[in-house]
Amino acid sequence: MARQPLPLGTWGKINRADIRPGVAKADARFRDYDGVTRRVEFTAKTKAAAESGLKEIMRDRAKLPVEDLTPDVRLNKVADMWLAEFAELGRAGGTQVLYGRALAHIRKGMGEVQLREATVPAVDRFLKAISKSSGPSMGKICRVVLQGVLGVAVRQGAIAANPVRDAAPITLKKVEVKVLTVAEVIQMRAQLKAWDAGKDHGHRARTTDLADVMDMLIATGVRSGEVLAIGWDDIDLVNDPPTVDIRGTVVWNAEAGLHIQDHPKSETSKRGLLLPAFAIEMLMRRRVDSQSSLVFPSSSGTLRNPNNFRRQLRAFRDENGYEAWFTPKTLRKSVGTLVKAQAGLAAASEQLGHAGTAVTSKHYVEQTHQGPDVRDVLQQFGSQSPPAVYPPL
Repeated sequence: MARQPLPLGTWGKINRADIRPGVAKADARFRDYDGVTRRVEFTAKTKAAAESGLKEIMRDRAKLPVEDLTPDVRLNKVADMWLAEFAELGRAGGTQVLYGRALAHIRKGMGEVQLREATVPAVDRFLKAISKSSGPSMGKICRVVLQGVLGVAVRQGAIAANPVRDAAPITLKKVEVKVLTVAEVIQMRAQLKAWDAGKDHGHRARTTDLADVMDMLIATGVRSGEVLAIGWDDIDLVNDPPTVDIRGTVVWNAEAGLHIQDHPKSETSKRGLLLPAFAIEMLMRRRVDSQSSLVFPSSSGTLRNPNNFRRQLRAFRDENGYEAWFTPKTLRKSVGTLVKAQAGLAAASEQLGHAGTAVTSKHYVEQTHQGPDVRDVLQQFGSQSPPAVYPPL
């Protein structure tokens, strides 16, 4: 019967011998992580010192190639390793910010927990607590990030299985898609123009410039950060039909600050869109007065912060009686709903830049729940005379 190989990262019996006076050697067979068993040796003045040195060498050699993780390591250390891996993925800026917030929750709630203590009950308690304190949406994101962090520990051999997988799932209540009708959008546009032309609570002329940005949102259905990233070199008003290219989005991170990311949220979001007449008119008017390479810069001519834009829109919303669900994303959903109703779901999905129609249908289109036209079928119940009965064949 063939001898079973040593387990990876372990060694066999240690042999000791005197080579010559004052020089001793210790050696053993060691199975490396490539599966090859090699003989390792160490010399010292005495056999005991040689064995001690050999054991130290083999302990170092037994460490995993990337990091020496053990069940005693605290979660914060593994989180640092996961964060380094995540940074290399090149995810969108918004995703990085969102995952960073989730990781901050994880560090606060479980950062000092040893890996051996990160059991299914411990993970389950943490996720339920976060879902209760910060909402189920943040709970789901924390679950994703924590599974990634502990996945590093599994790959390094510090724990046998990922406890997040067996923790109770976090469910989100299905939110009804709410949109503005065509009539409501027309009314909103008039209110926005009046708002921009008015004065703030300090009786100063407003510099919010909301109406034109909102016009671009309803003319395209793109995200607010993508609209604010549009430059004049992305706009073609000469050729017929006029178009806009969606190439990037405005994001913020600690390293680069506020900047234009060279790609939008997803690969399918990078696209060219045809512009309706009201958007062309607005863009031609702005082009005459523009002194910036950006179509919608801040009041000082710099890159406009999406957070400031949303804050200004909230002020308009509250002053004009709109409910809390009215956000820039509401216009994106309104575009999807109108396009779907008149041009089909596939057209709505392409306009919004989705990879398929499933996301469009579930999250961006108002459901009317209208039944099929079976009036002729049901009319039979109201007939004055029974239908003819034919004998069976």
